[in-house]
Amino acid sequence: MASENFKSQLLDTDVKYASTVSKVTSITRDYYDSATADTFYHTLWGGQNICVGIYDKPDDPIALASQRTVERMAAMAIPITAQTRVIDMGAGYGGSARYLAKTCGCHVTCLNLSPVQNERNKQKCQEEGLEHLIDIVEGAFEDLPLPDHSFDLVWSQDAFAHSGDRERVIAEIDRVLVSHGGKVVFTDITEKEGVDREGLKAVLKRVPLDYFGTVGFYHKEFASRGLIDEGFQDWTKHMTRHYGRVLEELEKYESDRRTNNQINGEEQATNAFEDNMKNGLRAWVEAGSAGNLIWGAFNFSR
Repeated sequence: MASENFKSQLLDTDVKYASTVSKVTSITRDYYDSATADTFYHTLWGGQNICVGIYDKPDDPIALASQRTVERMAAMAIPITAQTRVIDMGAGYGGSARYLAKTCGCHVTCLNLSPVQNERNKQKCQEEGLEHLIDIVEGAFEDLPLPDHSFDLVWSQDAFAHSGDRERVIAEIDRVLVSHGGKVVFTDITEKEGVDREGLKAVLKRVPLDYFGTVGFYHKEFASRGLIDEGFQDWTKHMTRHYGRVLEELEKYESDRRTNNQINGEEQATNAFEDNMKNGLRAWVEAGSAGNLIWGAFNFSR
């Protein structure tokens, strides 16, 4: 099991870090903290992993497909042992952290900016008896409130697409990763090299950003910091299926709820959120189907 000294180090306030929260970070936090968004992700996405799933069959349950992504990534990150110190950047409800802790016995620090999601994560960790292996830290991945060279594995799922300063994110990864033998495994939604961003306007508005990263951008940035590219897994076809699958489930959920005539002020707000979400999901499907987006898993080591 992970050293208690390491856990104490994470809680040590002797070293103070500046906390600069960008406008994009604030918007993202407020969105995920909203009751409607929390209900959506916790109910329709399975309540464990908020990530794009990998589908063996078109009608696979969303939770199963998302868990499959976690397991594929874990296979890329081996070996993971009880001595491995992991940071999950943008941990959401902490499903990946709990999987890694239970499967490998490793210590995981969940870095996440949403207090609402962090509270759900905390409750789930308590229910599964994993508090001794999992820490939950509120913060943004552009400015990690954590010590230098303190993690053997940096892990993230579809989170960096929400950053307005990905160069800074990579600099922070470089800072907290151990000097020798560290690994970085993450998935992200990227734009196709040289894409006409007119075809991305609808999805960029959702984030909201002016552009996404590219596969080439990540390769260049990590190489400049001395990390070795261990290969990129292109899983784009699953992204399009995933957002289509979420849309199907949302429409079914919405239909069932409205059939029950649940109409009040709170429901009106929920309906507005769902209408906006459906438009967003369609935009993701269209951008992916047009070949404007790429989704997959990156794997770097030093």
